[in-house]
Amino acid sequence: MSLLSRTSVVVAVWLVLAPAVTAAEMSWSKDLTKAFAEAKKTQKILMICVNAKYVTGRKTEEPAAKGLREVVYKDSRVVAKSREFVCAFLTPGSGASEFGELRALGIDGNIVSPQHIFVNPDGDKILLRRQYWSHGKGTAAVNTLLAWMDEAQKALASGKGKPEADAPKADNATPKDAPAGEGRAVWIGERLQEVVEGERPDRVRAIELLILNDEGGDCTTPLILLLSEHKKNTALIVDLIRGLGRDQLLDAAELIPEFLSHRKEAVRANAAVSLEYIGSREPKVVAALRRAAGKEKDEAIANHMYRALGRCGVEDSKARALLLKKCGSAKSEFSSYGPTIGLAYFEGDPKAARGMEKILKKIGVPGGRRGGGQNTVKRGVLCWTMAAIGDEKSGKFMREQLIARLHNVKAFWVEGLKSFYLSVARKCEGKEVTLETIAEGVGGFVSFAKGMDPVRYGIQARSLMDEYRKGREAGGFTPMGDYLLGAGGDP
Repeated sequence: MSLLSRTSVVVAVWLVLAPAVTAAEMSWSKDLTKAFAEAKKTQKILMICVNAKYVTGRKTEEPAAKGLREVVYKDSRVVAKSREFVCAFLTPGSGASEFGELRALGIDGNIVSPQHIFVNPDGDKILLRRQYWSHGKGTAAVNTLLAWMDEAQKALASGKGKPEADAPKADNATPKDAPAGEGRAVWIGERLQEVVEGERPDRVRAIELLILNDEGGDCTTPLILLLSEHKKNTALIVDLIRGLGRDQLLDAAELIPEFLSHRKEAVRANAAVSLEYIGSREPKVVAALRRAAGKEKDEAIANHMYRALGRCGVEDSKARALLLKKCGSAKSEFSSYGPTIGLAYFEGDPKAARGMEKILKKIGVPGGRRGGGQNTVKRGVLCWTMAAIGDEKSGKFMREQLIARLHNVKAFWVEGLKSFYLSVARKCEGKEVTLETIAEGVGGFVSFAKGMDPVRYGIQARSLMDEYRKGREAGGFTPMGDYLLGAGGDP
């Protein structure tokens, strides 16, 4: 299997036997062949949801797929909308009939998870296809899936299908793209030539195809070597670094760290984000991120580096110490977001939790009629990370050190803040509260802060989602906190 198969699903899939359907659940078809027949009979669009609980190379449940299963698909609005479709749920496994049905639609090669495929009622045309999932599981996620369902219906009404509306994705790579035998080496050489000499759209597609058709490093190794051979070609280097930013593509993490000190901002920023997607825990990678983050002068790029350090350095005590130090001593709220979110990767780490508690205790609760505007957004992001770490003792801290200290504060915002703190406490205690719910509370902090003087109160609610993080749906990984502060500071 290729390196990308760590986050992809073998094309042979089988249909899960769905449990008894309640009013709050989508009605899943038990058999894909029957699902096609039902769609034709009822003249409804068939929505195929590919969803793997586990993927190769990951010991825990794949988070994007889990969020869809446990939250998005159970949202009342999605359930209601799903009644207008025939819905099939596919997971990894075996099943010749399912393989045949997908192949008949022109889908071959590796099938990524999660993914949504909308097929016309007659079963012979893909109306819309969206691979991967980078939208979390909150309100924005629900709205995204509903928008796709609407888009599929519009495509049916207009008579137009849209297999891929975005940049080239995984399944543009079909067996005929990478022939077997003697022709394979020729094919690889032609794609590499397109990477070096082609226009940008052709270059990006060639990088995608090489990664998706990799077998034992025969495609990815020469791609990685191009990083060393074309260091002066900034545009090429950026596209290579972005393309190689795939979950657990560890070979790429050997060369990308050297670009963390590149003179071009776009190179440094993309290198940091790609390392976060790769998630290498090699000591050399972690050390390189520590050094680069400490020297980086651009706040936004430093944030990317600290977030990468969080994912790559979860087993490194020096990484944790640096993140805690920068989280507590950052010169601005915005520059604190990167190290704070980086600490969210330290799930269940008691030392990270105790460190966060010290920072929150030092900042304290807002006071006075105006609400103590200083650190307004930072306070919310800190609490979100506390909830992500999820140490049970932090629940007690929230109740005794923050909620209790609000009892004598008189202001219109107190009850709302208490409710937010309580949600954080419950999440730490393992109660049924999601990080997305906490993020919505952070959104309230942002809205509140917008009405204050940013100079007087030091408030910065700048977007965390910039050009270096966008358009990475093919990365096979959902970074922590990408949905926390969106464009323009809105969550």
